[in-house]
Formats: sequence, C-alpha cells, structure tokens
Amino acid sequence: MIRFNNKTKTRLQKFLSYYKPYRKIFAVDMLFAVLSAAVMLVFPLLSGYITGEVLKEWNSATLSRLLVAGAVMLLLIVLRVVANVTYAHWGHAMGAKMEGDMRDDLLRHYEKLSFHYFARNSVGKMMTLITNDLTNMTELFHHGPEDLVMTVIKFFGAFFILIQINVPLTLIVFAVFPLLCFNAVYTDKKMQKALLRSKSLLGDMNEQLEDTLAGIRTVKAFGSEQAEFEKFSRRNRAYVYSLCHFYKVEARFYEVVESYPQLLIMLVVVCGALLMGSAVDLPVLITFLLYVSCLSEPIHTILNFMGLYERGVASFKRFMEVMELEPAVADLPGAQNLGRVQGCVVLEQVSFRYPDGSENVLENVSLKIAPGEKLAVVGSSGIGKSTLSYLLARFYDVTSGSVKIDGNDVRSLTLASLRENIGIVQQEVTIFSGTIRENIAYGLPEASSAAVEQAAVLAGAHEFVTRLENGYDTVVGTKGITLSGGQRQRISLARVFLKNPPILILDEATSALDSETERNIQTALDQLMSGRTSVVIAHRLSTIRNADRIVVLKDKQICEQGTHPELLQKNGEYARLYRMALA
Repeated sequence: MIRFNNKTKTRLQKFLSYYKPYRKIFAVDMLFAVLSAAVMLVFPLLSGYITGEVLKEWNSATLSRLLVAGAVMLLLIVLRVVANVTYAHWGHAMGAKMEGDMRDDLLRHYEKLSFHYFARNSVGKMMTLITNDLTNMTELFHHGPEDLVMTVIKFFGAFFILIQINVPLTLIVFAVFPLLCFNAVYTDKKMQKALLRSKSLLGDMNEQLEDTLAGIRTVKAFGSEQAEFEKFSRRNRAYVYSLCHFYKVEARFYEVVESYPQLLIMLVVVCGALLMGSAVDLPVLITFLLYVSCLSEPIHTILNFMGLYERGVASFKRFMEVMELEPAVADLPGAQNLGRVQGCVVLEQVSFRYPDGSENVLENVSLKIAPGEKLAVVGSSGIGKSTLSYLLARFYDVTSGSVKIDGNDVRSLTLASLRENIGIVQQEVTIFSGTIRENIAYGLPEASSAAVEQAAVLAGAHEFVTRLENGYDTVVGTKGITLSGGQRQRISLARVFLKNPPILILDEATSALDSETERNIQTALDQLMSGRTSVVIAHRLSTIRNADRIVVLKDKQICEQGTHPELLQKNGEYARLYRMALA
C-alpha cells in the first residue's frame, strides 16, 4: 500500500481540488476518450471480418454484406471523430478553466506575501510561474488522464484480442514491446537533456543581449562595441552548437521511434510464417498486423505523458512552494477595524530586523506624533528612515515593541482598515497601464469624474492633463512612459488627495526630481500635508525646514529632535548633515 507523508498528501489534495468544480466536464472528457480508444480496437476486427468472411467467397450476398460492413466502419469513423472532437474540446476547456483558477489563486497569494518575498524574487521568476508553469500544469491536468486511460485501453485491449488470435505470436510481440519502450524512453531522456542544455544557453545569450542593449549608451560612450559583440558572439556560438546537438539527438529519436511499427510488422510476418508454416491464415495475419500497428501509438502516448508528467509535476512543485508560504504579515484572529482616526501615532521601544538581516536596523526607538503634526525624519543613507514608514503601514511587523495609532496596536487592526487611513507618496512612482483618470482613481475606482479632477487640481496636475489631446482619458502607456517624472509624481499626489487619508507618509517623494520640479511640487505637498498627521522622510534637508519637528536617526536610534533652528543651534548630527547638504 502506498503511503504519503502529510506534505505530499496535502499537495495531492490541492492538485485534485482543481478538478472538483469541473467533475461533470471531466466525466464527459473521460467517457469520450474511452469511446475513441474502444472504436480504434474494433476497426481491425471489422477488417479481419471483411477479408476473412465477406470476401472469402463471392456470391449474391457478398455485396450486401460488404456494404453493411462498410457502413458500420463509416459509422465507427464518424463516432470516433465525434468522440475525438468532444474530448479534445472539453478537455482543453477544462484545462483552461483550471489554469484560470490557479492563476487567480496564485495572484491572490502573491498579494498577501510580504515585501520580503518580493525583495528576494524577481518579477520575471514570478511571471514564469504564473504563465509557463501553470500552462505545464494544465497540460498535465487534462492530457494526463486522457493519455493514461486511452493507453491502458488500447494496450490491454489489443493484448486480449491478440491472445485470442494467436498465443505464441502475441507473447513474442509483447516480449519485444517493453524493450522498444525502454529504448524510446532512454533516447527521449537524452533528447530532453540536450533540450534543457540548449534552453539554458539561450537564457545566457538573451541575458548578455539584454545587458548590451539596455546599456547601449554606456557601451558607446566607452567604445566597447567590439568587446560586447565578442561576449555575445561566444554565447551565441555555444547556443548554436547546443541546438545542432539537440537536432541530431532529436533526429535519431524520431527515426528510431518511427521505425517501431515496421520492426513489429517484420517480427509478426517472419515469426508468423515460421509458426504457422503453410497453414498461415492471411485474414488472421492481416488482423494481427493491424493490431500490432495500433501498438505504436501507445509508445508515442507514453513518451508524451512522461514529458507532461515531468514538466507538470516540477511546475506544480514550484506552484505549491509559493502557495505554502505563510504571509509574514496578515490579519490576526479577532483583528478589529480601525474606526475614526484622530492621527496620534506612537512608537514604543521599537526594534526591527529584516527577515534575512543579521542585526537590527532600529533599536528601542520611541516616538510620539501628535494629530496633525508634520514630522520630518532625517539621517544618513541606509540608516532606517524608510523602515519607519514600512512599520507604520505594517508592511513589516516590529521585532519588538509596538506601533500604535490612536492607542491601537497596528497588529490588532485589519490590514485593509489600517491602510485605508494611510496615504503614501514614494520616490518611485508606480503608474499603471491605462488612462490618467484610472491612475488617479486607483484604489477608489468608484470615484466620480468631478472628484478625480478636483484631486488633480489640488495636486497641480489638472493643467498639464487638460493640455493632452484626450485629457483625463489619455492612455499613459506601460509605467507611464509617456509622462515626465514631475507629471508622474503629480498623478501620485492626486491619488492621495482623492483618498484623503488622515495619516500621510512622504517617503523621499521628491528626491528623484530636479530642483525646479521639486519646488513646483512642494506647494502641492504642503497643501496635502495640511491638517494631517504627516511623516516626511527627507533626502533634501531644504524641503523640511518648515516641519513642526525634525527627528534625526543615527546608530539605529533617535539621536536628536527639534525644530530646524533648534537643531542647528545644537550643532549636532542634524547640523552636520545640513552643512554637508549646503556644501
């Protein structure tokens, strides 16, 4: 009896669960696959009947019997075509629906995972899983059962019929058959190995090509065209060589496999003649040969299934490795919705270490931000300024201590209600494919056109938007490629104006902009912060001189805090940073 460990059992249950909504389709698919295989087994019997009985002696009844047999064969052909079309259509439809379900599940799970996961995994890797790997899985989902069922029926059905015709000849054929299968599997393994090698080298070549083209300005500036060409050429030649090797192995594989029917026919003819001698029955031999010819198809099917199985199981393993990841940050049991927010933010003895980090980024940080206060956080690069914003929005949980909003520990609140009350403007603005209107209304798709335009006015975006040919219905392209940096940032600000949150985080929101654009946007930022609890993480100290309070981070802690004039007068870390900025 096969025993599965708990992990394997869970994964098997997950695998089978995707069939559950489509049980009726699966049943129809299997029914017509069985019908198609059964019809294939009847054809040689009819051929044997025609050659052995109908045409044995020509008389007045022969023609009618021949027409009846022909009509039955035609009916079987139509039946097989209907069966093939039905199981091919419904099988693929079921596979497509299951793939859609898995894609939905995977994206939902991706959205629950923490920033830590996305920092460790490339977008390309995640896209490969949600596209190529899911396709491999669904190929196994719908082709796998069909291939297995049809192969079993054809193989054992042919064996049962052949054993009735001639036992010794059947045993000879089925003794050789496993050897042919083994040779086909062995050759297929070599072909797959050559294919994987070729794909790996193709990836290396594409990576080199991407580097060269992405950095073409640098390549030209340093006159390195020839060096880049030589690097690419080496990888290109290695790929071409591997491809030629693959084609050689592939040619051998297909030629060998295609020769199997002829080998089996030769075996049947020679051995049949030796066994039967002069008593050879031609119609029986023809029937036998037709069934032997049918056996070549299961060999192809077995090889196809093995490839499907290897790719599908490997892809399903990668799928489950992601699905089994527990989100580092999630709603705790009994989490409450955050009600009306005053905007009082308190950090109590907060220490934090990133999941893969060897030491804390923050240690015993305590801070209270009053409702409506504009607080600036400054410090040298990598000191943990942005980390504070991650903890406020609970993108990460504190290692120790607590973060509270209006007296509520953020871990006791639902993530949805917490983040509904926090607006974040970051240095790297994300613009989604779609129109400007859709981008401003992101997160509030039900917002009216008037509300969207009012938010754009407040963000200083309305003027440039109305100058565009299609105004708010202008399609901005992937990542907002048609917009300037300042325009993208204004759209980002308009989003937050529309959201109108009581707590605002500006995480180096203007550091990527030039000084003139920054000055133009600063007015919109000041208006956005008015009346809100605002945390400003600053890159340029000149932008936060008017903050109600400035907090300076150093050595994982708050080393000083006060207003701009107070901190300059202390002549401490802030004064040092300010002098460096002026220099």
